[in-house]
Amino acid sequence: MWEHFWLPGVLEQKDIQVMHGPATLIPLHGGTYSKVVTIHDLVAFLFPDTIPRKYAMYMRWLIKRVVKRADRVISVSENTKNDMVQILNLDPDKITVVHEAAQPDFRVVEDEQLLKNTCRRYGIEGPFIYHVGNIEPRKNLVRLMKAYLLLRDRLKGAVKLVITGQKGWLTKKLFRNLGGVDLSEDVIFTGYVPSEDLPILMNAAEAFIFPSLYEGFGLPVLEAMSCGTPVVTSNISSLPEIVDDAAVLVDPYLEDSIAEGILRVLEDSDLHRDLKARGLAQSAKFSWEKAASETMDVYRRVYNERDFK
Repeated sequence: MWEHFWLPGVLEQKDIQVMHGPATLIPLHGGTYSKVVTIHDLVAFLFPDTIPRKYAMYMRWLIKRVVKRADRVISVSENTKNDMVQILNLDPDKITVVHEAAQPDFRVVEDEQLLKNTCRRYGIEGPFIYHVGNIEPRKNLVRLMKAYLLLRDRLKGAVKLVITGQKGWLTKKLFRNLGGVDLSEDVIFTGYVPSEDLPILMNAAEAFIFPSLYEGFGLPVLEAMSCGTPVVTSNISSLPEIVDDAAVLVDPYLEDSIAEGILRVLEDSDLHRDLKARGLAQSAKFSWEKAASETMDVYRRVYNERDFK
């Protein structure tokens, strides 16, 4: 509650003129300063069943109020902006889209020995397809693993599925939906992977698979493209906006569609090479320098719209 009751006094005392809440929170009470808030997604409105009920209720309550109190709202994608217009009845002119970007560490790595040694530390031997994300229902891991099962006989165990991520919302319920299928020999769960190893594993993968049901932005696909790794991802929410024509798009609700997308990338060498090139070109359109410049433009706009004299 300090953001709503203690922080406003500090901001006034220090004569702050523009305050930015980069992760949904801004003071709901008081203040002569201008307020900018970044909204990353509307999971609590669109997929409330994929997060704890009380948290979903709180986030719906909070987001409705912060977008009303804010002088300007930053959205991380055009898709999230459209969601806010439709669901929150927000004036589109109040919203500025500022895309995120991958960190510089996500780049092409050509040191084959480094790639092999890093993979071995996580028990990975041979070719693999890769997924990164919290282990929670919205990431659609049950359908991903079932899609992989459809390919298992065709792949003959030659390509493993590697999943990196910490346990998130409703993990036990998620794995119950697998119906007791034994994937222990084909699917590798690395658990937490430190930030310095993630780009290495992405570089080593044959493809990056991200069939999420909803993303406000979809940073992992941008990180994978920055590494030159072909991407297979969902044809819904913000993901088509981020990858453009540089990925294979699939229906995340259909296991057959996910499996077909994976197979296309693994078996078509020309497509694999084309996606690598397209992904690198697409990822180059995003940078934190650009994001910072666009955010500063928002600060100037709200500052100029209010008289601080």
